[in-house]
Amino acid sequence: MISDAARPEPSDPVFISYRQKDGTDIAAELAWLLRTAGVPVWRDRDDLPPGDTEARLKQAIAAGISGGVLVITPDVANSRVVKTLEAPHLLALHDNHEVFALGIANSVKTEDGTTDYDAPDGLLDRRPGTLSGVDQHPADRDGLLVLIRGLVWHRIASLREQIQTTDQTFHLSLQTRNTPQVYDRTGDELDIRLRPSSHERLPSAEGLRDLKDTIGFLPDAVTRSSAHRIRVQGGAHLSVAFAVGAALPSSRIGHMDVIDQQGVSWASDGESRFTAQPQVRITAEGSNPSAITSGRAAVAVYVDLLPQRSDAAFARYLEDRAPFLAAWRHLTSANDTLIEPSEAGLIAADVAAHIRGLSNDNSNAEIHLLLRCPFSLALLIGRLTNTLRFVVYEWDDSEPTEGDDYRARYVPTLRVRTSASAGVIEEVLI
Repeated sequence: MISDAARPEPSDPVFISYRQKDGTDIAAELAWLLRTAGVPVWRDRDDLPPGDTEARLKQAIAAGISGGVLVITPDVANSRVVKTLEAPHLLALHDNHEVFALGIANSVKTEDGTTDYDAPDGLLDRRPGTLSGVDQHPADRDGLLVLIRGLVWHRIASLREQIQTTDQTFHLSLQTRNTPQVYDRTGDELDIRLRPSSHERLPSAEGLRDLKDTIGFLPDAVTRSSAHRIRVQGGAHLSVAFAVGAALPSSRIGHMDVIDQQGVSWASDGESRFTAQPQVRITAEGSNPSAITSGRAAVAVYVDLLPQRSDAAFARYLEDRAPFLAAWRHLTSANDTLIEPSEAGLIAADVAAHIRGLSNDNSNAEIHLLLRCPFSLALLIGRLTNTLRFVVYEWDDSEPTEGDDYRARYVPTLRVRTSASAGVIEEVLI
């Protein structure tokens, strides 16, 4: 057992203990889901520095962890490191520190195919009942998600007093392009990290599916913290930024600050509305009363807020989709200059009002949303779209997979329903 471990801090990573022979796949899925839920992870394959494995492992654990998950598989009985180093240390932290969260992901089955909740004690050479007080769930995806939800709730409960006694602000970090490691954490309440993508433009489909399954934890985490404001930093694909904004609607938390890569704040504390001084203009629009539809009507909004116009991908989109759209609208900045971050709240409110109005005018149509704007605005627009339904697109100029059309295109990426209680992402489309 490690005797010189640091006292657990709630913002420290969660340690995953597992047997590589038969637990690697479970540990990998668990790690990605935890990261996507916002919980930093310490896992040997990703984070163990060079050198003697056991010595480096002791050093890493002693540096500080806020929780742990024991991945219980049949062959864990043959792991000296898990049985004599990792498990005893995690159990000691769990017994001695209320802030330390411990869980078990159990893949061992009884003869009738149900989870064997007694197996962990035996496989780890523990007295029967030793682990009875540890949160234990099956190691399938549904079980892992329940386990992760509990770890998120525990983390936020442990940080709640700190939030309340400082600035009552919930801090969130978001990245979709970094390679997640334990060192890529900020000390924020949650650090959302998606699986890196192998595609040069589009986000990882697996990472988006992880986000779909975990994004429902985010609004409840903010509510449980009793924060009055939320501050977001980082960078992400615009579809992800929009979805995260939609998960944190203005109706739930009144003020959002987004800190860009230069450290500048883009803030919003209002609702969607047409502003007295228009922030965006309708550059082009169209309608088609006889649009082809097999259900809910569809409209499209192209939000192009960068100073240099780029219409080719949207033109291609209209070529393909116009017959299926009841209406479409192309929005650009009212002044054709670089956006002032101080005006971000007004711009987001104006854009959201246009989006909502076009949907309302077409029987509450689903909005196909094509964004060309800063990351910060994608978040702020998303938070002002409560009750609406979207298909959100990503821009892609990679080599065509078929045919010889090399023009940039917009790729449907996420179906978002902003009022869905289980999580705003209904479907991953790539």
